[in-house]
Amino acid sequence: MRRWLLLLFTSTAFISGYAQSLTGIADIKLKNIRGKGISIAATDKNSVILFLGTDCPITQKYIARIKEIVEKFESTTDFYGVFPEQFSMKEIRKFKKEYKISIHFLRDDKMEMAHFLGAKVTPEVFLLDDKLELQYKGAIDNWFYELGKNRRNTTEQYLIDALTALNQNEKPPLQQTEAIGCFIQMSHGMKHH
Repeated sequence: MRRWLLLLFTSTAFISGYAQSLTGIADIKLKNIRGKGISIAATDKNSVILFLGTDCPITQKYIARIKEIVEKFESTTDFYGVFPEQFSMKEIRKFKKEYKISIHFLRDDKMEMAHFLGAKVTPEVFLLDDKLELQYKGAIDNWFYELGKNRRNTTEQYLIDALTALNQNEKPPLQQTEAIGCFIQMSHGMKHH
């Protein structure tokens, strides 16, 4: 019961506009495609954590948009592509080579990052400011409105709007949206619905 109340309080605080401090994220080390342990630490840049799946059609369809966002904001933002445990390093390396995205590719082999952030699907984004406070989480934009269904034209650019606001020292217009994508398989019998 206490756990549910805590989750409700945390969610309500975030939705009502208070940034959630995630300094504990720096304690999580994930391996990059070279096998080196990397953590997301406070710097003078924002951080975008993109949960991706090598075999997720929605992730694959978003590659061009992700590249555009990275190109537009790479001077003020570090981008991390985090792959859940079900994807091997070999699959992640192949994905990087095939799609040629200039971001940090990390494997969440113990699902620590997914559990810590509450990631449920791929693609799903988490935007942290330079103090490691969560400023936005959810969908990249409103292109997909249901699993397997997308708009012809995107009308809302959630991540771009949030990054633009942070770069202007403002709060993002939205703090949370629902990400539509492929479900992340959680280890140890835990699954998100």
